[in-house]
Parts: sequence; C-alpha cells; structure tokens
Amino acid sequence: MISQKDKGVMENKNLKLFNEVLGRYRRGIDLEIERFFGRKIKETGLISKSAAETIKVLREFNLRGGKRARPVLVIVGYFLAGGKDKKAILKASLCVELVHNFFLIHDDIIDRDETRRGKPSLYAFYKKKFGGDLHKGISFALIAGDISNVLGCQILTESDFDEKNKTRALGILNKTIEGTCHGEMLEMFLKEKKNISEGEIESVLRHKTAYYSFAAPLKIGAALAGGSARLLEKLERFALPIGVAFQIQDDILGIFGSREKIGKPICSDIRESQPNLLIFKTIAFTKGNPLKKYLGKQEISRGDVVAIRRIVKESGALDYCRAKAEGLIEEAKAIIAKIDMPREEKEFLLGLADFVVRREM
Repeated sequence: MISQKDKGVMENKNLKLFNEVLGRYRRGIDLEIERFFGRKIKETGLISKSAAETIKVLREFNLRGGKRARPVLVIVGYFLAGGKDKKAILKASLCVELVHNFFLIHDDIIDRDETRRGKPSLYAFYKKKFGGDLHKGISFALIAGDISNVLGCQILTESDFDEKNKTRALGILNKTIEGTCHGEMLEMFLKEKKNISEGEIESVLRHKTAYYSFAAPLKIGAALAGGSARLLEKLERFALPIGVAFQIQDDILGIFGSREKIGKPICSDIRESQPNLLIFKTIAFTKGNPLKKYLGKQEISRGDVVAIRRIVKESGALDYCRAKAEGLIEEAKAIIAKIDMPREEKEFLLGLADFVVRREM
C-alpha cells in the first residue's frame, strides 16, 4: 500500500504537470479567442455598428480570465485519442469556452449575480448602460448569451476536421447544451420544492456542471480525433465524478472562499436559497434549520457570513462534503488508471483530479 508521503509526492507531481499544461495552452487559447472575435467584429460590422459592439462586449467577457480548463480538456481528449493536428484542435477547442460563457451569462441572470470574475455580470453591465433599466439589461444579456452559444457551435462546424468526426463532436456538444439547460431547470424546480433529496441535488450536479465542464470537452476532443465509442464511454465515467466533486468544492468556496478569488459575492447560494449539497446537509444535520433566517436574505453582512460559516462547520456538513468530494476523486483516479493512454495525458488527468479538491478559486 502506498504511504501518505508517497501519495503526496505523486499528487504534487501530477499537479505540477497539470498547471504546466494549462499554462502551456492558456496563452495560445487566449490568442485564438482574440483572433476569432477580431474576425467576427469585422463580419458583424457589415450588419450594423451595434452588432459589432455586441461582439466587442462578448470578446471582453470571454477574455476576463479563467484557467481555460475546458478547451484544454478538448485538446487533451484529442491527443489521447491519437490526434495530430495541433493548430486545428487549438482553434476548435474554443467551442466549449464560448458555450461555457453562454451558460455563465444566463446563470447570472437566473441567480441575480451582478458580479462575474470581479467585474459586472453582463446583465448588470447592460443595465448600467441603459440607465439602470433592469429589463433592458436582462434582454440584451440574454441575446448576447445566445450569440455566444451560436458562435461556439459555429467554431466546431467550421473546424478543419473530417466531416464525420465533426458531426459526431457537434452531436455531443448539442446534447450537452440541452442536458445542461435541463439541469439548470431542475435546480430551479428544487428551489420551489419543500422536500428534496441528496439524489436530486447530485442529479443537478451531474447535469448542470459535471457533464458540460468535464465529460463533454474530453469526449468532443476524442471524437474529433476519431476515438472509439468505448474510449468516449470511459472518459465520461472518469469525468462525471470529477465534475460532481468540482461543484461540491465550488459550493464550499462559495461560503468559505473570498470574493477576490471566486470573483463573485460570498454566500450567493444562501442569498438565492440554492439547494446545493453543503446547504442541504447543514439543514439535515441540525435541528430547527439555523440557516433559515439567512436563506433568501438579499443583504448578507460580514457578521452573517461569520455566523453562516460557524453553523455549517459545527453541523458537520463541511466535513461531510469534503469527504464526499475526496471519495469521488479517488473513484475517478481508479477509472483513469485502468485506461491505456499516453503517460503525459494520463498524468494531466490525475493532476486535474487533485486540482479539483485542492483549488481555492
């Protein structure tokens, strides 16, 4: 049996490789985003000045930052399935980033979050642009989000790959968009439901986050390389527990992180009464629901945050969620260890697994 010391050394090695690969591709991905939107600004300028302005807004939103993990997963999936065209897959990988930002734009409207990545969310930006008109802010952001979604699909359909492989990859992307929207709606339904189960929350985690953030990018990349159905199935089995663990950690950071690092207000899920696992287990582990006075409260003070953190910790929910995330990561690692793939790609995915539960943002 491997010792804790050796396990720690191995995790640090995998994490180092993971961050090196992200760093290697991130600048190239950002340059491709700039080039893509530069072309689209010229094209839409022929439609109208306002159309070009919308694309400029989307360019700024897409270039706000982030680790670019989703497009990197497309690239990794492509190479582990035997792909060779580095230039083509770099361009195609942008499809998931633009779709991701489509989801974020709409999600901020649903959650009424006015901050995204340390700047105004898109509906908040447009609301201010139109003199505080909330309806106009939401309307313009919805349309801009829809455009981002269409552009993501366009990137894939216009990529330089075999038509059969592109059709297969596009099918995965479209199915992912549909499934994620259903996951979003399920989460909204649960907010209105009195009695919910842990299984229902996990269903939201799988459909709203895990599939589109982890499974789909890997599968899209592998599909573009002509990867087998069996390989795509194995990648999905690995990625889903990773994605669920990622969202559990995200929910933990939403209460115990800092606004500067997560790029949005602390306790936003408390404010919106979001049925995430951490909140659900806190209520389940305590008598009389001590979070009740904070759920749905629009103005959460620093004192409220301190009290909420104390309640969550003392309930045992924080320990429960951390242990659950760790268990899911170990499950994913066991799956990836059995898949025959190039060493660097395998170590990258193992590093991804460790990053998910050790990240602070």
